[in-house]
Amino acid sequence: MSAEHGNAARWLEEGRRALGRWREELDALIAENEQLRADNERLAALASENTRLREETARFQAERDELVAVFSRLADLVEQVRPSPGGGG
Repeated sequence: MSAEHGNAARWLEEGRRALGRWREELDALIAENEQLRADNERLAALASENTRLREETARFQAERDELVAVFSRLADLVEQVRPSPGGGG
């Protein structure tokens, strides 16, 4: 019976070591999962900021296009009222 006890004790010790290694791996996976979750939240925040910036860029481009049209019209009007060279006016 002593040999059976020795075998059982050895198996129990091997099982304890295996469970310890699995626990370490589980803890590492939990930590990695938490890091990935934090990274995912950061990426979501960046995506939201990117969307906001794209919308702001579109507004600025529309304003720029309006200003270009206004200045172009203004330049046309100035050309219309400017006396022609040698026109005697």
